[in-house]
Amino acid sequence: MKASPVCTYDGANWIPGPLAKGPFPGLHGGVSGGLLAAAMERQAVDLGAGAGLQMSLSLLRPTPVAPVQVSVRTLRHGRRSLQLSAELTAEGKLCAVASALFLTEERLSFIPDRDVIPVAVGGAPFHIGRVTDAPWFFEACEMRREESGRIWMRHRNPVVEDMGGLTRVLSLADWATGLSRPEWVDRNRVMFPNPEITIHLQRAIEGEWLGVDSEPHWNPSGLGITTSDLYDTRGFLGRATQPVVLAVME
Repeated sequence: MKASPVCTYDGANWIPGPLAKGPFPGLHGGVSGGLLAAAMERQAVDLGAGAGLQMSLSLLRPTPVAPVQVSVRTLRHGRRSLQLSAELTAEGKLCAVASALFLTEERLSFIPDRDVIPVAVGGAPFHIGRVTDAPWFFEACEMRREESGRIWMRHRNPVVEDMGGLTRVLSLADWATGLSRPEWVDRNRVMFPNPEITIHLQRAIEGEWLGVDSEPHWNPSGLGITTSDLYDTRGFLGRATQPVVLAVME
């Protein structure tokens, strides 16, 4: 049976379902980013562009669990590259903006093929302790953690119907900061949202699974960054970077 999407389209608005929520009030950042990525991927298909290999997402404010509007603008359309921007609004407020780069392949005979050594998805099922009594986006994802710390993840429920590769990667990679927090962090006292995430990919993702090797860098200043190497079952895929704002809840 085909899993229902996290968000559905009514012809004018995206309607978030219960699994769209984050651990705090509002939509999960991966859902907001996924909606923007999906809209830009659809525009890229309409324009005959290549694969989405870069995206920057800025989360300006919490997105309410309410009908969402997404608009896309073409910044530049060249022979092999397409640059788009997108905005997400809800209840009359701008909540998130994004830009993405789509690139078209062109075979180069002087670069030799590299042997593909498949990467196995391993590890035990990985769960986050209960952070909310309501359904949320974690339940729309399946995760496994290897002893090395690498976390493999895929969607149980797609963010939208017929997700493209950029949407899948961005919506999953946004988990990296939350899943890689240092062991000494009490998540009941410390908030650590990432107001931005940027991903760079060397090619389109293959298969359902995204592997994430993350390293957090947190400072006494209350600022930090999470850097992540991304993998699929073909091997190294790209990288993600997230600035982190740390705050103690009084």
